[in-house]
Amino acid sequence: MSEVLNTDVDSQEENGFSRRRVVAGVAWSLPVIATAIAAPAAAASGISATAALTGPGSSITFVSSSGTGTGTNHNGTGPTGFQITNSGTTFTGAVSGTVNITPTGTVAAGAGVQSIQAGSTALTLTGASYSSTHVYNATFSYGGGITGGQTLNFPMSFQYERISGSQPSKVTYNYTLTLTLRLPDGTSRTLTGALTVSY
Repeated sequence: MSEVLNTDVDSQEENGFSRRRVVAGVAWSLPVIATAIAAPAAAASGISATAALTGPGSSITFVSSSGTGTGTNHNGTGPTGFQITNSGTTFTGAVSGTVNITPTGTVAAGAGVQSIQAGSTALTLTGASYSSTHVYNATFSYGGGITGGQTLNFPMSFQYERISGSQPSKVTYNYTLTLTLRLPDGTSRTLTGALTVSY
């Protein structure tokens, strides 16, 4: 009986495609089709934008975090802001950012961001705070979008941490500024710079 069935199968395969061959062919072709569909989508995504700190190492003024007036300002060095250059097509949606300023070694006071401007608009710094080890963190968002071929500048001003009791005196502290920008396509640009504050 099995010899008769095998003969039927063999004769059907000789005269054309068998069901087994068709199913096997479909199974092998599916992964190729899925890969071909996924590749163009990945290649087409992404915003063509770069970011950089502006004026690193410039002389800057650090104001008191408690806003006690110009007589309490300290001098130091650092960037004057950052910029985003869009070399691709116009994009809309929010650019969000995080700011982290970490002391180098042991310090008695921290350094932070006083303000970030986008044109004539001051961006809101959310969750701005100093830790017990004088690390500063804050977040911000810019929702204006950037046109193709445009470089948008974001001037920044800085503050030092006003602490209760006696302030540091006749000492210079060093800090590392890390600025992470998240673009509307989900990609990030990380900028790192140095800050110094002379007390």
